[in-house]
Amino acid sequence: MNDVIDTAVVLAAGMGNRLKPFTNYAPKCMVEVLGKPLMAHLIDSLEQNNFKKLVLVTGYKSDQIEQFIESYETTLDCEVIYNDVYNSTNNIYSLWLAKPRITSSFILIESDIILDPAILSEFKFADKIALDIFNPEIHDGTTATVDVNNSLEKLYIKQAPPNGKTIYKTVNIYSFSGRTWNLLVNEIEKYIEKDKVNGFYEVAIQNLVEQKRVSLEMVDFSGVWWDEIDTPKDLERVNHILSNKIAVE
Repeated sequence: MNDVIDTAVVLAAGMGNRLKPFTNYAPKCMVEVLGKPLMAHLIDSLEQNNFKKLVLVTGYKSDQIEQFIESYETTLDCEVIYNDVYNSTNNIYSLWLAKPRITSSFILIESDIILDPAILSEFKFADKIALDIFNPEIHDGTTATVDVNNSLEKLYIKQAPPNGKTIYKTVNIYSFSGRTWNLLVNEIEKYIEKDKVNGFYEVAIQNLVEQKRVSLEMVDFSGVWWDEIDTPKDLERVNHILSNKIAVE
């Protein structure tokens, strides 16, 4: 029987340039949604699903995140890793920095995600990938296709997906077993050794899937409320949706 995952790795090193002016004076995860930082929403969601440990990789304006973590009441055991070259690296490097702190299966999630907390229960077990039906009017970034078993078939990173297939958007939530993580971090290290530190960890995932060394089962987000806050327009949309939810309740 697979172990139940209780560790979350959250990447929060980026500068959030697309979210300016909100990120001029704060990191993206400290931007407020309905008066509450994104990071607080995420921590609360993890707590509700009985996660015990949070490994947080910071960079831009890390001091604000660290001060928040120290003062925020949480049951999570929080560890902060500082990416001191955040302005010249990307998430592949931030994830690699977490290597010494990851000792078991875990969930990986980006810090600009907000979602219905209940769906995180799907990631208490390993080797899952969150995917939603691709909507080009809302989504951009990496897309994906799945096979007949609803496992990840291919990631399309900075390239157009094919016609004639159902196209999904990556939600940037994964769970990995210890075995998968060992394979993934070894693949990532090939890029780090070549100083290819400004790329995306999805490239390493795609390599392993293509080589059939790793299989990730889709968690279907098409009926789940979630959002990714990259731009002021995204922030406005999320605030509007949540305000309406509160009004209805």
